[in-house]
Amino acid sequence: MRQPDREFKVKAVIDGDEYGNRQIVDFKIDNSIASDGFEIGTAIPSTLTINIRTTKEIKSNSKVIPYIALSTSNLTWEQIEIPWNQVDVPWNGSGTNWLPLGEFFVDKRERINNVWTFTCLDKLVFADVAYISSLTYPATMKAVWDEIMRRLGWTYDSSVVINSSYMIQVGPAGYTMRQVLAYIAGANAASVIVGKDGVIRFKRFSTSAEPVFEMTPSDYIRAKQTNPIKQYTRMVVTYNTEDDLSYESGSGDENHTLSLENPFMTQTMVNNLLASLKGFAYLPLSMDARGFPQLEHGDIIGFEQDESAAWIDIEIPWNQVNIPWNGIVKYKSVILKQAFSFKGGLKMSIDSPSISEQQSEFVVEGSLTQQVNKLDKTAVKEGKKYYGATITRTEGLIIEREDHLSKAVFNSDELTFYANNEKALWFDLPNRKFKFSGTLEGVDGKFTGTIEGGSFIGGSIQIGSAFSVNNAGHMKAVGAEFSGTISAAIITGGQISGTSIYGVTVTGSTISTRVGSSKGIVMNSGWSDLEVYSGVSSAHLTFMIEDLAEDAGLWFNRDGLITSGREIRISAPGGVFVNGVRIG
Repeated sequence: MRQPDREFKVKAVIDGDEYGNRQIVDFKIDNSIASDGFEIGTAIPSTLTINIRTTKEIKSNSKVIPYIALSTSNLTWEQIEIPWNQVDVPWNGSGTNWLPLGEFFVDKRERINNVWTFTCLDKLVFADVAYISSLTYPATMKAVWDEIMRRLGWTYDSSVVINSSYMIQVGPAGYTMRQVLAYIAGANAASVIVGKDGVIRFKRFSTSAEPVFEMTPSDYIRAKQTNPIKQYTRMVVTYNTEDDLSYESGSGDENHTLSLENPFMTQTMVNNLLASLKGFAYLPLSMDARGFPQLEHGDIIGFEQDESAAWIDIEIPWNQVNIPWNGIVKYKSVILKQAFSFKGGLKMSIDSPSISEQQSEFVVEGSLTQQVNKLDKTAVKEGKKYYGATITRTEGLIIEREDHLSKAVFNSDELTFYANNEKALWFDLPNRKFKFSGTLEGVDGKFTGTIEGGSFIGGSIQIGSAFSVNNAGHMKAVGAEFSGTISAAIITGGQISGTSIYGVTVTGSTISTRVGSSKGIVMNSGWSDLEVYSGVSSAHLTFMIEDLAEDAGLWFNRDGLITSGREIRISAPGGVFVNGVRIG
C-alpha cells in the first residue's frame, strides 16, 4: 500500500448482488468516535455514501458491504520485502484478497440520470430502540451487555472486556440500547464501534497504548496541528444531569479534565478510569493522507514531521532545543474522526480535534445563549424522565418505575395504574366507573362510605361494635337496632327484643314474658312445665306435664313443690288427685 503506483480495485455486495469497478462511480465512508474533542463512552454510527450506476431496484434497508483490494498486476519482486514462499498473492497478478470496509444498511436514496446515490448507516442505528430489560437487578454490566447483544442478534470479539464487578443497580428505564452499550463501554474506558467485518468492538484507551501504525512524511499530504498537545490528569463523571451530581478523581484545571456523563458509574469506577487514563495525551491535528483502509477510528497512530531549521532561525539556546539532528520529530495522536473516499484512488482524512485551553477556561455566553441555557435547565422536555415521570405526545403523563413493575398513565382519555403491564386500577370513561382488578385492602382496616356487592366471601365483617359476621357465617348483634325486614331460615342464640315477633316456629330452652321478679309466664322445656307468676313474693302456679315411666299427667302446683300437699294432679291412667287424695 505504500507503493507510489498502487492501484485499487473496489466492489460492493448489496443483498447478495455484486457491483464492480464499472458500476461504482465513487464512495465515501465517514467514521467518528467523538465530536469536539477526545471522548469515551460513545457509540456513533458510521455512514457510507455510495454512487452506483445501475437500473436494478435496491430495496430499503438493503445490506451494503463495500470491499477494496490492491491490484498486483504491476507488482515486481523487487518491491516485495517478504520471502517469496510467504507471499499470499496470486501468481497471476489479479490482486490481493478483498478487505471489507464495513456493513451498512440503506437509509435513503437519490437518483440522477442512471446513477443512484445511496446513503447508508451501520448496524448501530438498529440499537436506537427502547431497552426494557428482563433481568433481575442489581445486575452486572456484562449481563446487561449480553442481553442487548442477544436481542439484537449481534456478536462481539475479544476486545470487549467488561469489569466483572461493575454493577447496574436498577433497570435502565428510559434509555435506548445504544445508550446503554455506550455507558457500559465508557465505564470500561472504551467506546463502541462496528468493525469492518460487522462485529461489535471496544476501542479501549489507556496511557500506555502504543501506535498501531507509524506514518512517514511520504504517507500523508498535509498534517496541520490544530492545538497544543492535549493531556488529561482529572476525571469528572456526571451521573445525575438534573441535579448536576458528579464524581471526580485526580487533579488539574479544566484544560486537563476529561468530562463525561454516565448514570451507571460510581466513585470506584471513576477512580479506575483515572488509573487507566491519567497522563493520556495526543496531538490535536487535521491530516490529509493516502488511504490506509486497515485503520479504524479510535486507533492510536504515530507520524513523523520534518521540523528542521537553520540555527540562525532558532531563538532558543542550542542545549534547550528538543529537535533531533535530522529534524524529524515523532508525534502520537488518536483518530477521532476519519473519512475514506474512493474515486479511482483511495484518499483518507483524519481529524483529531480538541477544545482549546481558552475555551476550557473562559466560556463566554451571549445574552441569547444565556437565555437558551436557562430555558434548557428549567423547561420540562418531551420524552425526558423526571424522577420516573415522562411527558409524551401519545400518552401524556407517564410515571413508571425503573424496573417496569408499575406504571401510571394520565391523559384526557385514560386514567390507569398498571402492574406488570396489566391494568390494576382505571377509570372506565364510557360507563363512568372506576374499576379495580386486584384485592381491596385497608391498611388500618377502616373504610368509609358505602360498599355494595353481590357477595362477601371469607374473613369477617364488623360494623361498629354492634354487628358482626364471622368467617363461619354467623351473624352477631350486640345492642344493635334494625329497621325493616330480617329474613332467615333459622335465628339461634342471643337475645331478641321487640314489639312483635311473627313466625312459624320458635325453638329454645326457655320462653318467658317475665322480667326480673315481676308477673309473667315462663315456659321451660327442661321440665316440660308452664309457670305463672303473680308478682307477689314467690307465689306462682306450675302446670307440669310429668312423663315418667309409670305415670303421665298434668300437675297444678302452687309453689312448685310436688310434695307440698297443695297440688292437683290429673294423671293417666292414675286418675285425679287433690292434695295427694284420689277423688276419681
